[in-house]
Parts: sequence; structure tokens; C-alpha cells
Amino acid sequence: MKRLLALLLMLALLVPAGAMAEGLTGTETPAAETPVAVATRTLEKGMKGEDVLSAQIRLAKYGYYNGPLDSSFGSVMLTAVKQFQRKNELAVDGKIGPQTLALLNSDSAMGKNDADPATTLTIGMNGENVKQLQRALRETYYYVGTIDGIFGADVMRAVKWFQASAGLNADGKAGPRTLDALYNRTASIFNGGIPKRSLSQGDRGWDVYVLQMKLADLNYALNYATPGYYDSSTTAAVKAYQKDNGLKVDGKFGATMRRYLWPTVVNNAEETEKETQGTVDDPFTERILKKGMYGNDVANAQMRLKAAGYLFGKADGVFGADTTAAVKKLQKDYNLKQDGIIGPQTWVVIKALNVSNAEPVVVDENNTAVSAYTTKLRRGSRGAQVKKLQQQLITLGYLTEGEDDGKYGPKTAWAVMLFQRDEGISVDGVAGTQTFVHLNEALGVQWDIPVG
Repeated sequence: MKRLLALLLMLALLVPAGAMAEGLTGTETPAAETPVAVATRTLEKGMKGEDVLSAQIRLAKYGYYNGPLDSSFGSVMLTAVKQFQRKNELAVDGKIGPQTLALLNSDSAMGKNDADPATTLTIGMNGENVKQLQRALRETYYYVGTIDGIFGADVMRAVKWFQASAGLNADGKAGPRTLDALYNRTASIFNGGIPKRSLSQGDRGWDVYVLQMKLADLNYALNYATPGYYDSSTTAAVKAYQKDNGLKVDGKFGATMRRYLWPTVVNNAEETEKETQGTVDDPFTERILKKGMYGNDVANAQMRLKAAGYLFGKADGVFGADTTAAVKKLQKDYNLKQDGIIGPQTWVVIKALNVSNAEPVVVDENNTAVSAYTTKLRRGSRGAQVKKLQQQLITLGYLTEGEDDGKYGPKTAWAVMLFQRDEGISVDGVAGTQTFVHLNEALGVQWDIPVG
């Protein structure tokens, strides 16, 4: 009886106010508010219960469901859910999960008969709004074309790639929810900077780029000419990482590899070591250093090794054979694994060394000593010259105001690659002789460091 009364009450709430007031001259009864849908589980076809009934009522409110209010998730309701998701730019899976439920209970969902808003950008359109879309897609690694304001097939593909990675309906139309997620970075792929979906060769986007930069931080070589695109070099890097860590070698990024690269619970020494390697947003936190690497953090370690008598010669920021030998000698003295690699434990010892007699000028972030020796600016470089490069990229529109922090990170590397591509020169994300020549020509400036 209670269930029947509750059902009758909810049915009454769906009746238009005018019908309820029929026959009452001069009087209008305000429409009652439709109760919210409540679910403690993901609803899908075949389920039954009060939560299914409440969802049916909300779908009926928006005009998608016209079947019986029978608390049963059948084919009619499945179609209604898919229509609701498609119209509201959600991933179309026919299930009522947290995202679909939240929008279903909101006052901002689009009804079945609502016209698409004028802000929806689709293929064939052109203008400043399309240019803004192209810029945002390029900044997030989904689009590599020119900013011409034309919504063509390449832009539609980029929108689809973004929608797929953001959990939206991948229809290639940039509607309000797609634009909000893209412009305001509200999509789940931007939260925390950790890829949430499984990735494999052929995928494209921000989360692919995050994975690539993480692998690069761990010294797994990548072809930087294809940032944000899961190409054969990315597959090779993933396979190399999987092999080194005893994982299934299939070249695909999934849940197991995610736990290794971004451990949420540190429960052993291996994961502790990985955690100290930083993130894409902050790749300079105790970066693991080994032979062949260079940068200001290498110079920092060299300066300390020199002060303690382990290294002779210049602290030039280049991790060569002499530095490797010095690190091994230090590790031997402190009973550490003698691999010549500056990992977390070796860093602890190095940072504890007495550096009162060291050459502080070497690790001054505004000093050009490292860049002068390495002759090129690239990912991991720091200092005044990097800041100068960033400011010039800002002037040319490849970076935005405030991004001149003096650290050659992912955004700077990507900006350099875009400049190189637009100039028709080799695209590698490294600011070398050719890049500086073109910068000089574009801005009429002259670099004051030797570039080889």
C-alpha cells in the first residue's frame, strides 16, 4: 500500500499544473518539483528497484522516457538513457552512473525537444570562435593544424579525440559541455595530471602527452616530434619500461602500469624510488640522474661531489664518465649500490655533503654556465636563458603570459616544437642553432650564448 501511494504521488507530480487546476476558474496551481533520482549503484538494463523508478521519472520529465513507470530497466529505458546522454554530450553507454545521474538531477540538462544552443560549433563553421577552439585543442595536444578559424575535418577529429578522452559523447560537435571541459579544464583527464583511461598506439591527447613526459623523466627515449600522439616510439618506450619492471610487454598503458608510474600507496622500496621522480607538472623534484643526462640539477650534484673531493674538473652540467665514476666512489664509501646512478638514496647522501667550499655560481638558476657548456636548451634546462626563450615564445604567441618560469618543462618543449613546425625546421623540441636563428629572424634579437 505504501509503495502504491508513493507511486501515485510521483505520478501526480508529473501532471502539468494546468491539468491539475482544470475546472478551477481564475486559479492556477504552480507545478510541483520533480523529485530527484536516487541511486547507490550504477543502473543498467535488467535492474529493478526504487532507484530505477526515480530515474524513469526524471527521464520522463525531460521528455526522453514514455514507457511505463514500472521500476524495471528495460529496452525503452535503455533507449531513453542513451538519448539523454547523447543530447547532453555524455559518454553514450546506456548506464546511469554518477555523471549521468548528476546531470539528470540538475536543472541544466537539455530536454529531448530542446534546440541545440547557438554556442555549438560544428563542421563547416568558421570565425573567431573556431579559432579559439583550435587554440585550446592545440594547447591540449589534440590538434596540430593551423589556426585558421575553419572547422574542417581535422578539427572535427580533434574534437572527437578530446571528447573520447574526457568521457563525453564523441560526436565531433563542440557543444557547451565540451567547450566548458576544454576551456576551463574541467574534464577528468586534467585532474591530477594522471592518465585515467587505457592507452595504446593510435590514441592522441593530453593524457598521452602526460604519459610520454613521465616516461621521458625516467629516461625512456621518445620521439618528441609527435607529442600527445601514441606512436610507434611511444609504444617502444612503454615496452622498454614494462620489460625493465617485469610487467607484461604489450606496449599498452593500463591499470598495472599506472600503479607503477603513479603509485598511490608506497609499500616497497621500488615504488618509493618511483615516487621521488616527480610529475609532469613538477618534473624537477629529485630527478633520477644517470650517464648521458645534463642540466642544472646535474651541475648541482657535480658541485657537491667536487666540494667533497669525489669529482675533479668542471661542474658543467653534463653527466659523463667522470661524474659516473665519482658517483660510484661515493656510493662505495656509503655502502650504497654502486651503479653510478643518482637515485633517491644517493641524493640523500649528496645533499648532506659539506658544500661550504663549493662554487655556488654553478647552481645559480640565473647563471648561464650550464647552458653555455651544453650549447642547447632542452627539457630539464633552467635559468635566465630558458626564461629569455620563454619570453620570446610568449611574444610570438606560443606561450601565454606568466609561463616564463625559467624551467624548460613540457609546455616550453611543446611551444618550441610548434614554433619549429611553423618555421619548417626540424621538430625535436630542443632549442639549438637552427631554432635560435629563426627566433632571431622573427624578433630581430641576438642570443648571447654559443649555440652548436
